[in-house]
Amino acid sequence: AGNEVTVKKADKIVSLTPAGTEIVCALGAAKQLVGVDAYSDYPEITESIEVVGDFNGPDVEKVASLEPDVVLAGTGLQEDAVAQLQELGIAVAVVEATTFDEISGSIELIGEIIGAQEEAQTVIGEIDAAVEEAQANQPAEKKTVYYVMSYGENGNWTSGPGSFINTMIELAGGKCVTEDAEYPWIEYPVEDLVVANPDIILVGETMGSEADGLAQAQGYQDLDAVKNGKVYEIDANVFTRPGPRIAEAIAQLSEILNEQ
Repeated sequence: AGNEVTVKKADKIVSLTPAGTEIVCALGAAKQLVGVDAYSDYPEITESIEVVGDFNGPDVEKVASLEPDVVLAGTGLQEDAVAQLQELGIAVAVVEATTFDEISGSIELIGEIIGAQEEAQTVIGEIDAAVEEAQANQPAEKKTVYYVMSYGENGNWTSGPGSFINTMIELAGGKCVTEDAEYPWIEYPVEDLVVANPDIILVGETMGSEADGLAQAQGYQDLDAVKNGKVYEIDANVFTRPGPRIAEAIAQLSEILNEQ
């Protein structure tokens, strides 16, 4: 965020984003976490850590009561909470990546903050290896892909250019139907989706059998991906958190794109 932050130690960490929490845990510092946001549900150790509000509305007083050495925060919606915590004299570092290229930098920054630089390089190396493997095995035919964040009455939200999801799809050899959209996260008209008629649809599995529901949704039932059984349920948490499991997401994308 362009702020200068001094962190003297990191014995007590509060993470206000799921990605930040996963990074801290991947770097071997899970026991230093004294507070997390409500969406931080991985790995399993997070179940025993104090919850300090959700991503949109961190409880500043609760965070302060935990007397953290450092708070790892997100961008955008958390700006007010970050300002309030700074006013209380608490060290706050905005660490959440918003693009694919920023993910390694986020991991490296957290590693520096908590004194786990070597572990950070190991995790970054795993992501780099997944990218290298996916690029070496790109399918001969570039298939078009659409990622479903929501549909129907919740709106047809998806990822656009500049989002780390679109970048992952492209790195694995796919072509995003939203590549010419205006923003990284967009509400995509069903009419445009019908015209684009993607080869592959990715849909989160967070609310039961999403693929079955999607096949019955207006505008979707006539898509080639639906007719040809090319609707793939994915773990949205793995794909939408800019952290260590991005390596897993890229590997899964590569597998899907190479399926005959």
